[in-house]
Amino acid sequence: MKTYKLKPFTSDAHIDYEQNLNTQQLRVVRDAEGPSLVLAGAGSGKTRVLIYRLAYLLAKGVPTENILLATFTNRAANEMINRAEVLLKSSLKNLWSGTFHHIGNITLRKEAEKLGFSANFTIVDKEDACDLLEDCLQDLGLYKREKMFPKKNLIYNIYSLAASSLQEPDEIINRFHSHIEDYTPEVKKIISYYKKKKKAANVMDFSDLLTNWLYLLEDGAICKKYSQNFSYILVDEYQDTNKLQFEIIKLLSCHHKNILVVGDDAQSIYSFRAADINNILDFPKVFEGTQIFKLEINYRSSPQILNLANEIIRHNLNQFPKTLEPKKDPQELPYLVKTKDVYQQAQFIGQRIIELNREGIALKNMAVLFRSRFQALELEMEMLKRNIPYIVRGGMRFFEQAHIKDVLSYLKITINSQDELSFKRAICIHKGIGRSFAYKIWDKYSKTRDLESAAKTLPKRQRDGFKEFSALFAKVQATKNPVTALNEILKIYKEYCYLSFDNADERIQDLEELIKMSSNYPDIKQFLLDLSTYEDFKGESRAQASDKEEILVLSTIHQAKGLEWEVVFLIGFCDYEFPHPKSLGSESALEEERRLFYVAVTRTKSLLHITYPQTKYTYRNGAIITRPSMFINELNKDVYDEIMIEDRY
Repeated sequence: MKTYKLKPFTSDAHIDYEQNLNTQQLRVVRDAEGPSLVLAGAGSGKTRVLIYRLAYLLAKGVPTENILLATFTNRAANEMINRAEVLLKSSLKNLWSGTFHHIGNITLRKEAEKLGFSANFTIVDKEDACDLLEDCLQDLGLYKREKMFPKKNLIYNIYSLAASSLQEPDEIINRFHSHIEDYTPEVKKIISYYKKKKKAANVMDFSDLLTNWLYLLEDGAICKKYSQNFSYILVDEYQDTNKLQFEIIKLLSCHHKNILVVGDDAQSIYSFRAADINNILDFPKVFEGTQIFKLEINYRSSPQILNLANEIIRHNLNQFPKTLEPKKDPQELPYLVKTKDVYQQAQFIGQRIIELNREGIALKNMAVLFRSRFQALELEMEMLKRNIPYIVRGGMRFFEQAHIKDVLSYLKITINSQDELSFKRAICIHKGIGRSFAYKIWDKYSKTRDLESAAKTLPKRQRDGFKEFSALFAKVQATKNPVTALNEILKIYKEYCYLSFDNADERIQDLEELIKMSSNYPDIKQFLLDLSTYEDFKGESRAQASDKEEILVLSTIHQAKGLEWEVVFLIGFCDYEFPHPKSLGSESALEEERRLFYVAVTRTKSLLHITYPQTKYTYRNGAIITRPSMFINELNKDVYDEIMIEDRY
């Protein structure tokens, strides 16, 4: 019998590093041995650096199975691998790569029995996990309570955030959901029971893929096995890692200590998802002998945009100072645009978009960014009026969101008593009434048109919820004024909102914006008539354009990170909207808001407009005078120009 010995992969492909990399990038690719922190400024080519570093290691003869590449999306990992394969002219099939969850899944399949699971365990997505939590509520008898109880989605978010930050559920409740503190013992009991139920069913959720992976690595023998295997570890978007991911990486790199992380502390904006900026700030303290590399040459933006970005971020104290250097030719200064109100703000942006489009800039190369979702309502209306097709990046259009549809369902049934869908949607918001009871109530009501008789056979808890619905329905039906009606609905809906969603405050702001909008209408019927036009709009291209990609992007800044456009409009840049009011009492939160401003600005290649309305109508205080964001006052006047609007009307 013959034997055949496999040798480590070495590529005979010639890679011209000097030709394809600048001096800063080349240093990382060739010299990043041991713990290495790569501080990659916006638009500095961090993906290229990771690809070439990966290719460099493989060309040196490091076996693919001894390299771990952790990214935040599988798509990013696949892109890097494909580009590295092109460079090396060889397959990288055995490379450990992908998201933390993907790599955790592979590891857990190999070691499942040590955790009391079988290797064929099932992974449940968020929807299935929430259904399992609902079963736990049922099993524990918590659906029998007289009061409304936190919804399954909210409990799942508390559990998931606690897992990601290595905290207890009560710590998460105290910090983010203080309005449900009274339910803390029950929530902890549900989560504990949920964990037991998963194990009994041989299932794991997405959080388990990391928490169980860390639990495995805390076993000395298993940790030694995997840390010895991974000669080199590469981590992308390190500023977005959470405490749980940090602990996993620390253990995996403990043997060879060849850990290279790439990130930008100036773009750490996801603390609400448990991302911990201290992971990157403290990296040199945790990993002894860390080399720090800076990528500061920017290939994306004009010098004027970068001057503004550098001016923004220099005011943060907790950071690794960087100065972005431009490669592009000079262009226009960023513009600060003062508008009379949010309506004039929308008119200005609508007009500028059409002008720029006529000058040759495609709609797909423009974006409107905002701090909070509610800020874009008037803008959406303006886009519809001007027939400018748009999409909302990473989210739903304003009127497609669940909380907006919930509240509008009450108005719809006062105008059309035969609207079965709206009736069921509205009544399900009230305590004790689920879909099955909603069907029964509707079945009787549709025949008799008598609410009282429809509720006679309901159990006591459902009767209480029905009485609340009936009383609210009567109040809404008694008024033709949409503002009055929506205010009455919001009194009830607020509690439901806080018990159902982890971002309840933002949703309530959306609803307050809806009330503000309704004040322009004489009655509910006319209000709903206009809304039906907005709801039907599906973003068809203007003038039946054949280019399906010719669509404007509207996006929150959080959703826009990692993207870029020729032209960016940053709207609503006034006090008490940007920075977010909740950040004003915390220096660390305020610094994150400043990083958010930095991220918004650095999405721009060429032209930036920052707009702020001088007056706005608020739900609580009526019309108020506003000032530009405090961040504007921090800037030198020479980094932007101002536009004064002449209103011919």
